[in-house]
Amino acid sequence: MSAPQPSDRQKLTAAGRVLALLDVFSRGSGSHTLTEISRQSGLSLTTTHRLVRELVAWGGLEIDETGHYRLGAKMLSLATSSTSGMQLREKALPHLADIHRRTGRTVLLGVRDGAHVMYLEALRPHANYTGQNRIGGRLRLHAGAVGLVLLAYAADEVVEEYVENPLKRYTAHTIGDADELRRTLSEVRDNRYAIAPRSLTMAAGSVAAPIVNADGDVEAAVGMVYLVERDDPQRFVELVRSTASRISRSILQRPGPPSPASVVFLRRESSPD
Repeated sequence: MSAPQPSDRQKLTAAGRVLALLDVFSRGSGSHTLTEISRQSGLSLTTTHRLVRELVAWGGLEIDETGHYRLGAKMLSLATSSTSGMQLREKALPHLADIHRRTGRTVLLGVRDGAHVMYLEALRPHANYTGQNRIGGRLRLHAGAVGLVLLAYAADEVVEEYVENPLKRYTAHTIGDADELRRTLSEVRDNRYAIAPRSLTMAAGSVAAPIVNADGDVEAAVGMVYLVERDDPQRFVELVRSTASRISRSILQRPGPPSPASVVFLRRESSPD
């Protein structure tokens, strides 16, 4: 989303100005200075300063010791109480915490948001991470294992629309060819997991598996980041798959009978290959 042009700013309502400001935090690192917020939202510095001050007082934004602003606890509280994604996160969190405790590796929970994966949870060995796979962060679907899983189980028209657009390469190992991506997605569906080595950074890779909902659809994916020089990703595959299966079962505990498709999927996940 591009910043509003001068003519657009004159037309914005008070609510529109607040929304334009908040939209800045859906891009980049999620941490911005006052000047960056003003430039990216298209609002004047005076207006930005006033709105930011009001949002900080309300709890919607927080400021750190370096003068950077990020979304505050109030936003997380609202999201938790109102979105299905946060309800999924609540179901998944005990299982994510278990695999994080057992491995000491970064563990991720993501859902598809258009052409991106949006991360609902990220448990890390070290705090204060602000990269693209932070909570609320977004990353192109082809750039990591979580996104590859979500794209592999998306509708055919979603996949075809995705591969028609340029595939950004983050490293030399990122999938950058449409035919290669199609082959990879087919393998993900056959194997029921994805491994993405060095696709985002040369030092790390990721493993992910699908989470199925009560309707039998893949609703999310659980992933783990491994260190290329230290870890064999294959040793994490079954652990990630079993975690995804446990989260899927917890989703089936929602009121109402599960779809036969979800039951078949979980039986297949539980059976040896």
